[in-house]
Amino acid sequence: MSKSIFKSFLLINILACTFIYGQIKSVELALSNNNVNSVLKASNGLLWVGTQEGLNVFYDNDRSIFFSNIEDSLSILNSDIQKLSKGINEELIVLSKDGLSVFDSSNFSFFQLHLESEPTDIFLNTHNKTFWVTTKQSGIYVLDENLKITNHFEFDPLNPLSLSTSNFDQFSGSELYFDEKSRKTFIATQNGLNVYDENINAFKRFFKGKKTTFTTNQIVAILPKADGKIGIITQNEFVNFYPDENRFENIQRFKDIIESALVFSNDIILLKTSKENFLLRKETSSKEYNIKKLQKNRSKYDQFIRVKEHLYLWENKGNEIYKTDLSLNTIMTYTLSSEINTISYSKFDEQLYISSNSGVSLLSEKTPLVRDIEHYGGTLYFSKLNELYIEFKENSIEMGRFNKSKRNTIFNRKYNQNFSDFVFELLEENVLLGGEELLLFDTQKKQLKKFPKLKPYLEKATINNIKVIENDVYCSLENGVLKIKGAFLSGNGEEINEGDITFYEYNELLNPNAPKNFNDIEKIGDKFYVTDNQRGLILYDKNLLGYEKSFAFNGDSTNSLASSTPTKLFFDEDKGVLYIGTIGSGLFKYNLDSKRFSKIDVSNGLLSNNIFDFLKVDSRLFIQTGSGINYIEDDIIKNINNEDGLTISSFHKESMHQFENTVVLTGNDKTQTFEIGDLDQNQKEFRISVLNIIGLDDANTERILPISINNTVDFDYKTNTLIFDLFSNNNFKSDQVKYYFKRGENEEVVSNGYNNKIQLSSFSYYTNNLELYAINADGQKSANTLTFSINNAPPWWLRIETIVIYFILSIVLIYSLVKIREAQTKKRLEGERKSKELEEARELQNSLLPKTNPTIEGYQISTYLKSATEIGGDYYDFFYKKGEYFYAICGDATGHGVISGIMVSVTKAGLNGIAMGTPSKILQQLNRIVKRVNFGRLRMSLSVAKLNKNSVELSSAAMPPTYYYNAKAKIVEEVLVPNLPLGGIETEEFDSITKDFNSGDVIVMISDGLPELPNPQDELLDYPKVEDCVKANAHKDAESIKDALVELSDTWADGVMNPDDITIVVVKKAS
Repeated sequence: MSKSIFKSFLLINILACTFIYGQIKSVELALSNNNVNSVLKASNGLLWVGTQEGLNVFYDNDRSIFFSNIEDSLSILNSDIQKLSKGINEELIVLSKDGLSVFDSSNFSFFQLHLESEPTDIFLNTHNKTFWVTTKQSGIYVLDENLKITNHFEFDPLNPLSLSTSNFDQFSGSELYFDEKSRKTFIATQNGLNVYDENINAFKRFFKGKKTTFTTNQIVAILPKADGKIGIITQNEFVNFYPDENRFENIQRFKDIIESALVFSNDIILLKTSKENFLLRKETSSKEYNIKKLQKNRSKYDQFIRVKEHLYLWENKGNEIYKTDLSLNTIMTYTLSSEINTISYSKFDEQLYISSNSGVSLLSEKTPLVRDIEHYGGTLYFSKLNELYIEFKENSIEMGRFNKSKRNTIFNRKYNQNFSDFVFELLEENVLLGGEELLLFDTQKKQLKKFPKLKPYLEKATINNIKVIENDVYCSLENGVLKIKGAFLSGNGEEINEGDITFYEYNELLNPNAPKNFNDIEKIGDKFYVTDNQRGLILYDKNLLGYEKSFAFNGDSTNSLASSTPTKLFFDEDKGVLYIGTIGSGLFKYNLDSKRFSKIDVSNGLLSNNIFDFLKVDSRLFIQTGSGINYIEDDIIKNINNEDGLTISSFHKESMHQFENTVVLTGNDKTQTFEIGDLDQNQKEFRISVLNIIGLDDANTERILPISINNTVDFDYKTNTLIFDLFSNNNFKSDQVKYYFKRGENEEVVSNGYNNKIQLSSFSYYTNNLELYAINADGQKSANTLTFSINNAPPWWLRIETIVIYFILSIVLIYSLVKIREAQTKKRLEGERKSKELEEARELQNSLLPKTNPTIEGYQISTYLKSATEIGGDYYDFFYKKGEYFYAICGDATGHGVISGIMVSVTKAGLNGIAMGTPSKILQQLNRIVKRVNFGRLRMSLSVAKLNKNSVELSSAAMPPTYYYNAKAKIVEEVLVPNLPLGGIETEEFDSITKDFNSGDVIVMISDGLPELPNPQDELLDYPKVEDCVKANAHKDAESIKDALVELSDTWADGVMNPDDITIVVVKKAS
């Protein structure tokens, strides 16, 4: 199938757009082409976008793109998508110039339906579950519920029972009506009225004339049947047709030609002429249409979509959308910057999807949770005063009352004072302002009050924070904390009495335990918990001089605070938990009973690790983070973010305020609200689906695996990893959905986090069970759990029937071994038995080698093998039949020990069992034998030399080079034939090379144990020294050449044991 899959984050995830109710939002999708012809939101959550160049599907943060490929019958027919529709079983149907393409979700591909001309629309006959496809020039195709063509209707000039025309180029959808009772289909065409009778599979035509009362054959629309009659709209008149009586009744003739008919419902139809419009409407008690003339307005529209009790109308290729009621009274007009192609409505997310020549736009019909209220911007501080609110701006103060999303101002005054550099805090019903001086705004008297008596304390200090505890005011300074009695500030502030003011001065030498300043203070009982940026969280007893302990991080996050930037404190008295907000480290909970800390951060569902404020409303704890609002409900962390309509960009220090059942959120740029009761209504059921399942092999090659109708997935042992690509049908906060899986009934549930791609491997052979589900940001589990039966077919040698054979053979083998062991036990003691086994092993290797070198006329042969272990992996042999052939063999099995000996045994048995031919042919046959025996990762290297009368043919399977000495030229040549070892690829072809072999010529075959022999300095002998030795002794006889190489190895090793077997085979052509 031709497709491209992009796994990249979209510029703006369609599912995370921030909407203001009733406004159009352009969605920046990474489309294959920005000219969008159709959009369809499927019930499973997939968003399909058909463009002029490719079909796009979006889900979560991913997309797939499908293009047409003429060589691929599983691709879409044409990349220029005209329209998207869906089948009875929610199958995607793609209309393009060449026909229909139907998406097969089980195989993640398409099946194609070629049509003779371009389809213009598709209609579902709900009565018999058939689809009718109109085309531009080839009539109508009828498909069954499986979308297979069952009928094709077109105009036949020789058949009066055929369609009256094959041309359905101009077709709006109101020209087709299916009547369930009579099993007839009524079709309006440009050449009369056609009635198809399903009972006789034939058409009856009706043209203009006295019988029909039609004055034209141009039929515009067919109205649904009611009271035994069907309304027929032609270009000139409105006629009632009584099909049971085959009778027509003219209701009204129109002066101007009817250009179009928009059938909003069975009871409401709009007829448009060039000069005026007519609204046909049936009242509840009436059986007839009331025809009302409407004044022709300037609004242009010929398309519509109905959403509940509203209409959205637009003109094809226009740029305006008119929202009206069912009486066409305009409610709102929307203007786009681009041409509108189509509009579709999704009842699942209550949004209108607008296709245009510049992409996709959305119009939300859903009222967001969080809503804006009247606001003029520039707010510095906001707080609640009983039923009132107070708000400070740069140089003004405002007070008023809240009524849900509106506020009524009762006081607003400007001041010469600039409040921008102040910090704020409530003192009873008054507001404290701290900066270079301390001020108090008296909300009763509406006065701003100053305190000259405090100047000595603030001469060299600025108040950077204020906290009111039990009517005591704590002011954070640069060098300590100033405590002021609230009564002094609320009174006249003229006289300072003893105890009115206490200064906890920080001094690094004299009073280092006093707080230098604070971010927040929380008093619990008689203990003070204080946060600052230098020492984190500190505990004081009774007052700020009673230093008790520091919770600075000590390496143990359970008994110390793992953050150096605590900000806000909140004590939940019901739970006995102190909440500590931080910058960058998330939220910490300190349990006062257990004296233990625990942490909550973005991995647990926080929107941000920056925490600024808390608000508890009933059982919910709201937390203001750097990226929105979290709240904890029933120990589940939920959130309110931009998808809920939250658009404040800069929150106040204390940004959350409760007014009865309303929470007000405030920031520097705007004020918003939400209703507590709407939080429960905002939670909707959701389901998950699998887009596709991708299988990976050892080379990470991807293959989409088909999914059967009962969710069975079949694959074989070559596929070692499966990736399940999941998505939710509720795109609301889909990036906050956590996915879980469970393998088998008795296995634990495993979290895959927020990653919707679950990657699993290590499936046992045959049947595996898998369950998948998800939990959304509200803690709701998906309404469905996906269950899959995973069938992993093993290789033939691990199948049950093969294992049975293995079992039988094992029993026979075990029985034989037991008998042998019993016999050995009777003859020898345990020590003798071990010696015997080693001796037998040694004999096994020796038995594989020639007892003596063959004596062949005209050749000198000398061999040498020195094993590294009792049973080595090296091997040499000769095969000679006088007058027919002479072969010299030298081999090296991977490793040492018994398994190497077995591999050599298999090789020798193979050499004795195959027909002797060219060296390369011999290696090919041996390779298949070794591969089928399957030694796992072990391989066999082998060199084969066929000595002919005057030549030698050499082939090698990953062996070291053969040294060839040409006596005539007196040169030694290193002959290397690069091939893979035996047991690798079964179909491997082996190359060979032929050399002259005349009197005095020599070949020397070796294993890699000789050149790789180390000396005491751990240096390797290497190939150049071997070649030099051969060159220096090649004029001698074969035995001398071999002895020279042995002496070279012994001298080089100097007593070091050879780590690998050393094999030398020398063949010389005698003079």
